[in-house]
Amino acid sequence: MLVIVAALVQQALSSLNCDVSWLITTAERVLDGARLYRDIEEVNPPASVLLYIPAVATARLLGIAPEAVTVLLASMLAILSLRHVGRILAVPPAALASLGAAAAFILLVLPADLFAQREHVALIAGLPCLAVIVRRTRNLPVRAGDAWAAGIGAGIMVAIKPHLILALALPQLWSSARQRNLDVLKSPEWLALAATGVGYLLIVLLVFPDYTAHMLPLLRLVYLPGRDSWGHLLTGTMVTIPVTVAILTLWLARARPTEDVVVLLLAAAGFAAAGLVQGKGYLNHGYPAVATSLLAITLHLSRPGHARAFGAVCAAILALFATYSYARVPEPRALSDAVQRLGPAHPRLIGISFDFSLGHPLTRWVGGEWVGTRGSQWVTGNAWQQLENPALPATARRAYERAEQDDAALLAADITGHRPDIILVDDVPGPRWIAAHPPLARAMQGYRPARRVGTVTLWTKR
Repeated sequence: MLVIVAALVQQALSSLNCDVSWLITTAERVLDGARLYRDIEEVNPPASVLLYIPAVATARLLGIAPEAVTVLLASMLAILSLRHVGRILAVPPAALASLGAAAAFILLVLPADLFAQREHVALIAGLPCLAVIVRRTRNLPVRAGDAWAAGIGAGIMVAIKPHLILALALPQLWSSARQRNLDVLKSPEWLALAATGVGYLLIVLLVFPDYTAHMLPLLRLVYLPGRDSWGHLLTGTMVTIPVTVAILTLWLARARPTEDVVVLLLAAAGFAAAGLVQGKGYLNHGYPAVATSLLAITLHLSRPGHARAFGAVCAAILALFATYSYARVPEPRALSDAVQRLGPAHPRLIGISFDFSLGHPLTRWVGGEWVGTRGSQWVTGNAWQQLENPALPATARRAYERAEQDDAALLAADITGHRPDIILVDDVPGPRWIAAHPPLARAMQGYRPARRVGTVTLWTKR
């Protein structure tokens, strides 16, 4: 209970990060009748938006902030998931309190400002399926209801991010190889996972046709090719913390870990591999790998041993380091103060920036309304990254230049059609980029620079 209270206090004193803030805004727009991937664009598939619609709808019914409901729902899901895991694994009562507290810390405190991110929710949803894999590896029975529920949760995890199937595939392959039996793939949890996946795919095709017709081609062109360097990816917390924890765990176990520890370490490897496949190196992409590896060493430390104290200290240091690395949501108070002074009570905002966190959660902090179709100029930013390649073929170069022009034209249409009260203009791409695109330059003629805060200039109506 103390861990839950600490997590809620932490969230009350912090802020949900730019991704969650944007997805809450997107969910609000969809509930208001906007057409997803046309009237408002989100880089991720529909599951990322659908996750937050229940919180937004509940918040409207109760008349409170969606952020608070999002935190409460994510916390409740985490608690229910841990209870489900405990029931599946039949954790002894003597170990239940300590293990539950440690697991609650990893799920509720460790994420810090990444709380309620897609990967956070995905891990919560997928944990019961990992518990089922452990149970079946030990040749122990699993109640059908528990297996079906775990499979649905796993299906939700994979719907959120398809790459995360690796976190289930690696443990399952190890388990099947150990048992020399592939019949487990016909078990209720995998059937439920498949059914959930097929159902979600039908929803995408039938309810959100613009994702496949409009968004996917754009993502293939400008977003997916943009990857962080392998040097940064392999030295980030997504890899270094799980590897360190795995080595420490295997050392403590004298290279003979129990089945549950092996399953979690393999799941951590799968989560890390999923992050490497995505290639962005974002902290939220690494959270499931970090959390799962810490759960593995926690399970091992729950057993008596001469190195337990040393291992506990090392695990605590790793957990605290991971928590610190995730607590990075900036709070641009000077910028929010400037917006509140220059704009009306509920300003209509739009931004010209590659930095997604410029407008989010700033817009929600000031009680404003984001009127842009996109959350930032991510299309142009990714196009510029590809255009820096001197060996880029001429046809590809023209495609990226066209994507940049379309990005500027869409922004111009948003400014002309919605008449924002304040436009946040970052130094990059900045006024030169505005001037280079005549439709955007014309749309900006009705605005003038009013105040500068750091690298951002606030433009207001003339």
